[in-house]
Amino acid sequence: MKNDDVVLIQRTLAGDEDAFASLVRKYQRQVHAFARRKIGDFQIAEDITQETFLQVYQKLETLADPTLFSQWLYTIANHLCIAWFRQNRLQTEPLEEDCIFGIETEPYSRYVASEQAKIAAEAQRDLVEKLLTKLKASAREVITLHYFEEMSSSEIGERLGVSENTIKSRIRRARQQLKKYESIIGEVLGIAIESEDRSPKHLNGGIRMKLTFERDTLLSSLQALQSIVSKRETAPPLSNVLIQAEESTIECMATDAEMGIRMKVGGTVKEAGSILVPAEKLLDILKTWPAEKPIDFATTTDDRIQITCGDSRRTIVGFPDKAFPKLPAVDTAAFAIDGENLRSVLHKTGFAAYTKEDRRFLNGLYFNFFEDRTEVVATDAIQLALAHCEPLQLSENRDGFIVPLKAIKEIERTFANAPEIKVSLIENQILFADADTTLTTRLVDAKYIEYDKVIPKSFEGHVVVSKASIMDTTRDIFERANPKNALVCLEINPQQIRISAKTSETDDEIHETLAAESGTGSVRIGLSAQMLIETLSHIETESVSLAFTNALKPLVVKPIGEEGHICVLCAMLLDS
Repeated sequence: MKNDDVVLIQRTLAGDEDAFASLVRKYQRQVHAFARRKIGDFQIAEDITQETFLQVYQKLETLADPTLFSQWLYTIANHLCIAWFRQNRLQTEPLEEDCIFGIETEPYSRYVASEQAKIAAEAQRDLVEKLLTKLKASAREVITLHYFEEMSSSEIGERLGVSENTIKSRIRRARQQLKKYESIIGEVLGIAIESEDRSPKHLNGGIRMKLTFERDTLLSSLQALQSIVSKRETAPPLSNVLIQAEESTIECMATDAEMGIRMKVGGTVKEAGSILVPAEKLLDILKTWPAEKPIDFATTTDDRIQITCGDSRRTIVGFPDKAFPKLPAVDTAAFAIDGENLRSVLHKTGFAAYTKEDRRFLNGLYFNFFEDRTEVVATDAIQLALAHCEPLQLSENRDGFIVPLKAIKEIERTFANAPEIKVSLIENQILFADADTTLTTRLVDAKYIEYDKVIPKSFEGHVVVSKASIMDTTRDIFERANPKNALVCLEINPQQIRISAKTSETDDEIHETLAAESGTGSVRIGLSAQMLIETLSHIETESVSLAFTNALKPLVVKPIGEEGHICVLCAMLLDS
C-alpha cells in the first residue's frame, strides 16, 4: 500500500491530476471518520476533510518521505481538528466555506464537486454510528475500522497491537450484538449478518417467495450481472441484485444508476414475489455449493432470505424491492438489427474510443444517422475508427447520440450470440434487447466532435499490403525495440514497406522489409506501434490500403474489399 502511495505522489507532483484524485478516493472516508470522531459533527468533519486534502495538495512537495504519507495526512487532519476546537471557543459564527473553496485548486475542486452527492447518504451512516454506541468501546472500535475505514482484520490488529484472530472474534461478537438492528445497518453499510442457526424456524414472518434454480443457472446469471452492480458505497440498493418472479417467469436485474440489465433466469416459481439480494454475498455462497444439487430460494415478510442446497442452508438479509429503480422495457416500436452486423461495427470501432472519464464525450461511440446508413465512430483524438451499419430507424429527424463505452463492452458480451437485437430510444436512454435480456444505458449528454473534418479527403499516394504481414512485422519490431520508444518508422514506396524502430537510446535500430502488392507515391512516416497493431487487428480483410499525404498528415487505413470501414492514425514526429 505504501508503494502505491509513493507512485501516486510522484505522479501528482509530475502534474497528473488523476493520481491526486486517486489519493483522495483512497483516504477520504478514513479522514472523514477520523475527524468525525474528534469533532462529533458530520458537516464540520466534512469541511475539515476538504481542508485536509486542500492542504495536502498545496504542501505535497514538502513531504520528505512519501512512504510516511498516511501518517502525515492524519497529522494534518488532527491539527485542523485542534484548530477548530480553539477557534470554536472564540467565535460562534461558522467559518465561511469561501475560505476553502475560493482558492484555485482545480484537481481537488473538481473532485469535491463530484462527491457532494454523497452527503445525503452519509447522513444515514450517522444513524448507524449512533447504534454503534450501544457496543463496548473495543467492539465499537473494530467495527468502525472494519466497515467505515475499510481496514482488514490484519491491518486493525497491527494498529491496535493485538492478533488478527482476536480482531475477527471481536467483529463476530459485535455483529451478533447488533443483530436486532441488522436491517438498518445492512441497508446503510451492506453488512449482511448471517443467522448461525440454519433451522427454518428462525425465518421470522411468513413465506413470501419460493423459487428453485439449478445452481449453475443462477450462478452464471449473477456473474453476468456482477459487472453492472454499483460499487459506490453511498448507494446500497444498487449494490444488490433484484430477483423478481411473476407467474412462471423469473428475472434478475442490476443497475449502477447509469446502466441496467434485466435478465430472464431459468427456474421454477412456487410462490411469486421480489426482493433485493446482496449480490456479492449470494455469489460467494453459490460458488461453494455443488453444481448437481438444486437451489431452493425462499424469502419472508421480514425480508430474510433462506438459500438451501441439500443439507446446506444459509440465511442472509435482503431489502424491499421498492428501493430499486424501475428499469424500462423495450417497446413495440423497437427497431430490429442483425446481431452479427451490430457486433461487427462495435468491434471495428470501440478500440479507438477514449478510455478515461475526464472527456466523457469521447468516452463512448457516436451513432450518426443517414438515410442509407448509420455511421458508428470512436476516437481518442490520436486515432479514429469509423464503420457503417444498416440505417437504424429509431425515430424521425433523430440527431446522433453517444453510447458510453462501458455499455458498448456490455452489449458485446451480453449479446455475444444473439441473432437479432432490438433497439429503441426512451428519452435520454437507449435499450438493446434479445429474447432473454434487456440492457439499458443513459446516453452521454454532450456534443460529439465534427469527425468528418478529421478524415483526409485526398492523398498523395497509397500502398496495398497483406494485413497479416504488416501486423506481424510491426509486432515483432515493437517487441524487440527499446521499450521507452513507442514509435515505428514506415518508409513506404510502391514496391515495399520498410519498418524500423530504435533498439536503444543511441542510433541503433532494427528493421524489416515486406513487399507491397501495389502502390503509388512514397513517404517516411512515424506511427505509434501499438495503435497500428491494434488498428490492423480490428480489420477483417486479408489486405489493407495505407493512404498518405506527407510525413505530418494522418495515415488512413482501409480494408481492401470492404466498404464503410476507415481507420485514421495521427503521424508522430521522428527524431530524424
